Amino acid sequence: MSMPKTLAGWCTVLFFLFFGLAAFIPAAASMPWLTGILALGVAVFTFLGK
Repeated sequence: MSMPKTLAGWCTVLFFLFFGLAAFIPAAASMPWLTGILALGVAVFTFLGK
């Protein structure tokens, strides 16, 4: 597996990592704002194309 090369790619990977961890780890579930910021980062950086 290769590492993401764009900010949108990194935000996508981190979003799914934290979203998946929230199902198993209560500490990750207590920070829903973090997944929201990452989802917003995916949308913005995909739109900007950086």
